[in-house]
This record gives sequence, C-alpha cells and structure tokens, in this order.
Amino acid sequence: MLKVEDLWFSYGSKCVLKGVNFEHRNGVGCILGPNGAGKTTLLKCVCGILAPLRGKVSLNNIDILKLSFRDRAKIISYVPQEFNITFPYRVLEVVLMGRNPRINPLIGPRPEDEEVALKALELVGLKHLSERPFTNLSGGEKRLALIARALAQESKLMLLDEPTSFLDFKNKHLVLSLIRRIAHERRRLVLLTLHDPNLAYMYCDQVFLMKDGIVVDSGEPRAVITEEKISSIYDVDVKAIEIDGFRLILPRYNSFAKTLKLDACCMEVSMNDHRLCGD
Repeated sequence: MLKVEDLWFSYGSKCVLKGVNFEHRNGVGCILGPNGAGKTTLLKCVCGILAPLRGKVSLNNIDILKLSFRDRAKIISYVPQEFNITFPYRVLEVVLMGRNPRINPLIGPRPEDEEVALKALELVGLKHLSERPFTNLSGGEKRLALIARALAQESKLMLLDEPTSFLDFKNKHLVLSLIRRIAHERRRLVLLTLHDPNLAYMYCDQVFLMKDGIVVDSGEPRAVITEEKISSIYDVDVKAIEIDGFRLILPRYNSFAKTLKLDACCMEVSMNDHRLCGD
C-alpha cells in the first residue's frame, strides 16, 4: 500500500502541493485533474526526485523518503512524461538501464540482467526491436520501451506520468491495457496521471481527483467520475452518458461559450465566406 500524508511542496514562493493525503492499495490508481493541479510534482515527490517541504510517503509501511536513492530505486520505478535520448542507444540498452539499482557498477550487467530486460521487452511486444536504436522508434514504441525499462527494474510501485501523451487513439488504449494487465497479472502497484476522465474510468481501479494542490476526492471510478465532481475540478459543465456499462464524460458545448464570455453572434459562422461574424 502507498500512503501519502500531509505532503507539501513549493517552487520558491509558489506552493504547489498543499497537504496532500491519500492511500492507494492495489491495481491501477489514477491522479486526475487539470493542468497546474500538481500531478507531476506529486509523482516526483513520491519517488524522491523532489524533496517535499514536509510530509510522509510510505510503501508497505516503509518510509521511502528516508531511503538512499539506490534503495528507493529498487522499490519504485518512474516513467516520465517526456524522455529525450540523443545518443542512439539500442532499445535493449535503454531497458537495461532499469537494472542499474541491482547492478554492480564495477562489473556491469550480468547475463541474468539481460534476460530480465529481454523478458520485459517481450511482455510489451518489442523484443523484435531490441537491437534497433531507441531514437528510431515511433512515439508509441518509445513509450512501451520505457514501460519495459520500469518492468526490468522489478519495483513494487510503478509511477507513470501521462503515459498516453503524444500517442494516437489506438496506442493510448494499447498502452493503458498493458499497464492494467501488468498491475493485475504481475501484482504491481501502479500510480499514473491522466487528463482524460474517460480513460481513467475504463482502465483504473482507483481515482484521485486533484485540484489546486490538494486531493479533493478519491474512490472507485464510478463513485468519483461523475458529472458534479468532474465539473467541479475542471470548471466546465459536463454530461455523463452510459454506454455498454461504461460512463462517458462529455463537455457541454454551451459551457465553453459561457466561460469565454463570447457574444452569441461571434459563434456563428457565415456560410458564404466562412468567417466569424464581426470580423
């Protein structure tokens, strides 16, 4: 179980996390909220990239903020939203980086480390690309390779920041399906961030709604992803639609016109010259 208690963090005078509290017990947990809510900062504090001003983060009753970087990396893996590599490392070499906490730096990777990395690549469907330069992969393939790197790390907790960013429709669902399968079949605790409540509803076991540096609500998707709660955290009027047992959250078009305070005539498009009226 991951437990975060009274976590505070600021960038200079700007307070970003304001006493965050939540517990994540199993499966896939999702931090859902608007830009600037503090989602990425929270993940970085949980894995120790950023040092919080105060608060406690524990995993299975172990205070992870008191661990060394190496020991922390043995139990927590982190997949950032963006990961730029300019040197043409082979895909296998990138995945082997996940073994660093368990490798003697004077000896280097052992045959068993390479075997773990290859199995991770096989699980995400990229074993056939193990010798290809990482820089030559597509966006979706790079994302899968980074997930394989996290798998090779053999951590108890996997943190993923916006794992669907820059992915097309198909690859978004492919990646989230894989993450869910890893969490349930491999019994890994997964915590990720998303912007889309529909993806959170489909693939996550627990949702944490975040706004203005605070987790304002949490629970199972059906209890948390509702018209009222999503409207509140995103400040936009939405409608929930049930289709085949799934709940879809759709924004109401009129709510954007009200938010932007646009005059009604400026929302009409001329059929003759396709210009906004008033231009």
